[in-house]
Amino acid sequence: MARSSLNIDGAGLDALLGDLDRVRTDFETADSSAQLTAEACGHARLAAKVTSFATNWNDRRAQLAGQITELGEALSTIDRTFAEVDGELEGTLVGGDR
Repeated sequence: MARSSLNIDGAGLDALLGDLDRVRTDFETADSSAQLTAEACGHARLAAKVTSFATNWNDRRAQLAGQITELGEALSTIDRTFAEVDGELEGTLVGGDR
């Protein structure tokens, strides 16, 4: 059976966009966090391993941060488009232009 309505959870979408922004920020700042962690290790070889791991993941983290940014932009476009379409449909239903 086909649905006759489409519902968008604007608050849920806003929350998702906020979560994506926090994850993106975490990816972008992970190298500095790793450096702080390495400094706090108290053992030179362990600190070197932490720094090495973080350095090896720099490119991948940057790629993921870019992909998260693209996803956020796509979700924002979807949200904005649904709001515009909803306004146009409302205008059509009440007999005027919006």
